[in-house]
Amino acid sequence: DIVVIKPSERIPVDALIVSGQSAVDQAAVTGESVPVDKQADDKVFAGTVNGHGVLEAKVTKLASESTLAKMIDLVTEAQEQRSPSERFSDWFGARYTVLVLLGSAAALAIFLLMGLEPAKAFYKAATLLVVASPCAIVISVPAAVLSALATAAKSGVLFKGGAALEDFGNSDVVALDKTGTLTEGKMQVTDIKAFDSNEDEFLKIAASIETHSEHPIAISILNLAKERKLELVETTDTKLIPGKGITVKFDGKLYWAGNRKIVDELGIEIDKVTAAELDRLEQTGKSKVLVGNQNTILGVLGIADTIRDTAKDTIAELKGLGIKHIAMLTGDHPAVAHAVAAELGIAKEDVYAGLLPEDKVNIVKKLSETSKVAFIGDGVNDAAALAVANVGVAMGSAGSDVALEAADVALLSDDLSKLPQTFRLAKRANRIIKQNFAFALGIMVLMVVVTLFWNLPLPLGVIGHEGGTLLVVANGLRLMFNKSL
Repeated sequence: DIVVIKPSERIPVDALIVSGQSAVDQAAVTGESVPVDKQADDKVFAGTVNGHGVLEAKVTKLASESTLAKMIDLVTEAQEQRSPSERFSDWFGARYTVLVLLGSAAALAIFLLMGLEPAKAFYKAATLLVVASPCAIVISVPAAVLSALATAAKSGVLFKGGAALEDFGNSDVVALDKTGTLTEGKMQVTDIKAFDSNEDEFLKIAASIETHSEHPIAISILNLAKERKLELVETTDTKLIPGKGITVKFDGKLYWAGNRKIVDELGIEIDKVTAAELDRLEQTGKSKVLVGNQNTILGVLGIADTIRDTAKDTIAELKGLGIKHIAMLTGDHPAVAHAVAAELGIAKEDVYAGLLPEDKVNIVKKLSETSKVAFIGDGVNDAAALAVANVGVAMGSAGSDVALEAADVALLSDDLSKLPQTFRLAKRANRIIKQNFAFALGIMVLMVVVTLFWNLPLPLGVIGHEGGTLLVVANGLRLMFNKSL
């Protein structure tokens, strides 16, 4: 079948373009931050978004066999493979309760065989039954977990159960998606290099040229010009050259904007200064837009998906909290990925670029063999990795519905600074759980020993038992006093 894909439509199937040119936003599937120029004989994926052009494409796979369908299968398989965390307190409580009942009955028989009066034997056995009951042990985990969940929820962080909280606090490796997680997921002008005019005048020319283009890179240039309140020039004879750039006319001259291909087509020579600027932008993983008139290059614009303001501090805080490795997983090009990683302080060996969704799953599984891994992502292409990680954390308003569904934790805002704060809360909750369990077990053992070998009055046994329960609950409720994360 041949399908027609109109501008701004979501591509419905995996297909091969037979006619037309456009820029396709593939971030949802591949994680690439920059829309990819497509023309005849190029592949397109279901779930990606067409840009400005009309495409005719030949269907190459059934809907059930598309890349998007495979990702859904990966999520389903990952969730089925993950058995629910079995709480030790539940496991212990269920079995220990039976043991206490049988033990108290056995103790009564032993007391009677030892020659104790029946009244004293029953009294001692009743005291033993009270002091050995596992109430404080069983409540030690829920008291801390529920307090931590409530505190996190107040700050817009939702955990899907206590197991996710405990696992998050025990994580020693954090893996993050790049596009939309560490970065804003929006193209912005980051560099302006004007050769023959001031910056605003050059930007005014560039924006005037791009006025009639719907390419995301052109829109980023127009947005900056609008922010700076620049008055654009009326242009004529606009010509879009797919995959290369755009030409217009004003003031009786030809002006153009685009990549190296349009420069070659116009027969313009790139001088050493321009070449050096292009190399610098390429090394930092930025998209480059050359702007010129007639046979002259006026300047170069660098455009990139900008890093979130809180990303660098978040990485540093996580390292300070004891995270051994911070990895970045992305479908974007290696040059872009390494440039972002260098700015954020992520080691080169911990950067995995050019990944498909199944590659992310395999890397998360490999990391999980030796460590407890928390994976943070936002897109459809992250869903399977979120599901297979020990703890999956989805970005809230930036996250796709499928990512939020697959994750164990949801950040309802796009504030990455919540991540280390939540990790700190989870670690604190785990410490309190251990404190509660040690205290509850200790006070119970002490009272059982006193009851067996000495005489512990039943009222004191009740006070010790209920008092221990109240103390572990109060200790857990300390987490509620955190006003915010």
